[in-house]
Amino acid sequence: MKVAFISHDAVLNGAPITLVELVRELAGQPDPLTLALGVPAPGPLLERYRLPGVEIFSYAKTRYGVEIPVGRPRIRRRLKRIISARGVSLAVANSLEAFRAVEAAADLGIPVIWLIHELVGEYRQRREWGEIRSAARRADRLIFNSRSSLSQAELLGAGPAAKSRYLYPGISLDRTGGGEEGAGREILAAGAPPILGSIGDICPQKGCRDLVEAFAVVSRVHPRARLILAGRVAERFRGFQEKLAARIRELRLSGKVRFEGEFFDLRQRLSDFDLLIHPSPSESFGRVVAEALAGGVPVVAARSGGTGEIIRDGETGFLVPPGDPEALAAAVLRALADPEGTKETAARGREEVEARFSLPRAAGEIRTEIESLIY
Repeated sequence: MKVAFISHDAVLNGAPITLVELVRELAGQPDPLTLALGVPAPGPLLERYRLPGVEIFSYAKTRYGVEIPVGRPRIRRRLKRIISARGVSLAVANSLEAFRAVEAAADLGIPVIWLIHELVGEYRQRREWGEIRSAARRADRLIFNSRSSLSQAELLGAGPAAKSRYLYPGISLDRTGGGEEGAGREILAAGAPPILGSIGDICPQKGCRDLVEAFAVVSRVHPRARLILAGRVAERFRGFQEKLAARIRELRLSGKVRFEGEFFDLRQRLSDFDLLIHPSPSESFGRVVAEALAGGVPVVAARSGGTGEIIRDGETGFLVPPGDPEALAAAVLRALADPEGTKETAARGREEVEARFSLPRAAGEIRTEIESLIY
């Protein structure tokens, strides 16, 4: 019995990372399933992760090297041919963007599990919305990544909602290969300039403007503080980044705020921060928040969607209302004013991740779902 996990992308973002770490965990079990992993085309994801024993295939690159967008109808036909030729018994489609994979498996009459990492409501204006809802009716299971994302399942229709559940993604506590190089640096060391960081796409939806406005307030109290904005800038958001850079200059923060672009190792990047700030006003889960806590990095975040399910305010991190730069700045200043208390908060956050978001737990639950459909 072969299970094919199909990713909608091969970049180092939350949903693809969640999938590949899940596949790696399943491949390492004492009685592993026969596994395959499909990506649109080779990319950073497979450069970062090695998956011995897992069959890898790509499905969206033409013979001329052009990559086809994964929402195109021809992707459905391609995946049908690949799944059939490789003898796949069950497919796991990852992300709403992978709806063509759901269609392909259903066309072939094989079971399909759909892992949904998004807030469904944000897709209602997409031209493929009708096809996404149709795919949801054909999937055997829909597994959302938080209670918040599950709460929108009804937007897909009564049938899909009835076969939906939520399962928190698994977070590895093994820092091997990521984060250890920076592990010797003491977080919030006395006398050292605070290094604040944010990780995510540079775009309006991630609250970047709120973060810059908040940092202007923090900088007046901590003039040596630095802010790192780490993440990719999609072509359509180049204009937004330019406006954000202009605002940084207006606030006289040019030497204190740095754009760092995409990066190879999330855990290594997190280990360089004294504090992760996650201002996103709309999150289905917030993997980077859980990753930071797993590495012992304190977090200040907007209370939005799944982020509020990860953090217990004041106990394992700090939550503020979304879209409120003043509250964001106040929480950061509170965390910096009490470094020992903030470190204790981060330690409790790591314990919380271990208890609620462990990778073996998530892999075990996914395997149970798979076996319930195959056997």
